[in-house]
Amino acid sequence: MPRYPRLIAVLAALLALSACATGEVPTAEEIKQDNADSRARQFLRVGDATRDGGDAVSALAFYERARTQRPDWPEVQARIGETALALGQAELARTAFRRQADLAPADAAGFLGLGKALILLDRPKDAADAFARAAALAPKDYRPLNGLGVAQDLLGDPQAAQARYKEALALAPDKASPMNNLGLSLALAGDFEAAIRVLGQAAKDPQGGARARHNLAIALALSGDMDKAAQIARLDLGEADVKSNLERYAALRAMAPRERARAVHIGIPE
Repeated sequence: MPRYPRLIAVLAALLALSACATGEVPTAEEIKQDNADSRARQFLRVGDATRDGGDAVSALAFYERARTQRPDWPEVQARIGETALALGQAELARTAFRRQADLAPADAAGFLGLGKALILLDRPKDAADAFARAAALAPKDYRPLNGLGVAQDLLGDPQAAQARYKEALALAPDKASPMNNLGLSLALAGDFEAAIRVLGQAAKDPQGGARARHNLAIALALSGDMDKAAQIARLDLGEADVKSNLERYAALRAMAPRERARAVHIGIPE
């Protein structure tokens, strides 16, 4: 029995010598970094599980803790940005996506998220620049083009916006968002016949659903057909909500073009 402690000590010494000889002994800085990596991954895992469970506020807190460990990881900044967007915290999202884009400038994701945050912050020119960067980096992804179209609508250039939505649809003809946005843009430009045709088609698509019908009601109201707009609205809403929407549609008709564009494009581009 007394031999065993001495044997263990000898083996430990031999292992240490072997590690030294091969350069495998980690430095204090390497140990510190490994610990930070481990903690960051743990916070990300817990944050993901919490977010998937429906608690975005707590998930964001875990992602922020991951950021204190590894602020140089693009995926940490992405998680913060995406969750902040979902919570409507546009400035926090903008900061996180800006850092993500700086850390991974060859990846479209950071610029795409940045564009979305800038739309919510009512900075369409800056958003257009971000979406254009994302589109250049990911030419086969319809989302930057869709976002760029929204930014151009908000800048008062519906013709340019419609061209972007059509490009997005050419890449992803089954996606409802660019179809919806195209119809809204046509309505904003005063081409009500085309808008109603496009949005009517979108409303028949299962992906379009209530959103497409809502946008169709807006286009009908802007064209002056309030009765038909009310009829479409009643497919999804009770009478009190229909009345409220009709009042909103009337207010939209009285707005200046840029103000109207802002009102109908509330939300985050897909």
